[in-house]
Amino acid sequence: MLSDSVSIVAVGDLVPSRHLFQDQQSPENGFARTVLYLQAADVTFGDLEMPLSLLGYPREKLIAFHASPEIVPDLKEAGFDVLSLANNHSLDYGYEALFETIAGLDHLDIRHVGAGKSLAEAVAPEIVEIKGRRIGFVAFTSLLPTGAAASNRRPGLAPIHVHVAYQVNPYFEMEEPGNPPAVKTWADAQDLAAFEQVIRDLRPQVDFLIVSAHWGFGAGEELAEYQRPLGHALIDAGADVIFGNHVHAVHGIEVYQGKAILYSPGNFIAQQPREGLSDIAVRLLDEMSTDGYAAWLDVAASGTYSVRIIPTATDKNGLPVFARDEDFERIANRLVRLSAELGASINVDGDALTVEHLA
Repeated sequence: MLSDSVSIVAVGDLVPSRHLFQDQQSPENGFARTVLYLQAADVTFGDLEMPLSLLGYPREKLIAFHASPEIVPDLKEAGFDVLSLANNHSLDYGYEALFETIAGLDHLDIRHVGAGKSLAEAVAPEIVEIKGRRIGFVAFTSLLPTGAAASNRRPGLAPIHVHVAYQVNPYFEMEEPGNPPAVKTWADAQDLAAFEQVIRDLRPQVDFLIVSAHWGFGAGEELAEYQRPLGHALIDAGADVIFGNHVHAVHGIEVYQGKAILYSPGNFIAQQPREGLSDIAVRLLDEMSTDGYAAWLDVAASGTYSVRIIPTATDKNGLPVFARDEDFERIANRLVRLSAELGASINVDGDALTVEHLA
């Protein structure tokens, strides 16, 4: 009979543009303490939001990132076991850079989901076996630069496209010309049905099923309209938890059908290169929050789980350190408030927060 719980740590976006452990070896260093936390979990997950390759050429887009493949061992040393590549930057330098990134992760036995040489590879799960349990991971992105979505004939990312419409109220416009239209968004029905089937096919093979969702917009507080219905649909299909990413700010946590949807843990490693970027791109980077969190899940043999949130803030090197004092209070207050707007109860418990009413 299984008795030990399995611990899973999930963080948000990883943009490691230089070695993580330069001048970071002191045990008193804040990042070193964060690394010990990541290494202590049975499985550690994050979203690698850049290719680690110097191959290829930058795509024509507002921001294109890449960094040396020599950084991959640093991610291994930091404790990462599974990474999502389903995001709007994995193809910044084309297919060659994506493939070299995948090869580098494979070489060090870092599992990856969400991208591949075909749609079948991109949506394929990774199953981690630990303590007699099978933990399944799949990933998708709704942020899809032109040509980024994988197909049966094209490499790329696991997609759930989103439709956008702009709703204009003519009465507002008559009396308030220039009033911004309402932005309506919804997940593509065909893509959603296909990904729901991926989850249903994986469900009987695993004891716990994790979906990584690259979604949302900006660096503010608002969710896009499509996010909550999409998250609910994926839970209904069989997901146990959804780890959101992309938004460079902390968003709320929702509890739906007793399962947690972590809409955005914010930045975790934030070393976004700025060289050669336009003024608009630099302003976007300046708007990004330094706040984030690491979520620690303890999954029981029954499949029930708890979620403990450890707030973090990136230091001057773009590396995550545990938030203290004013930083902790700011992040905790934001997370409690935004989660309450989603109907969830988050309690402060010492130097962490806990999510209530999970099944």
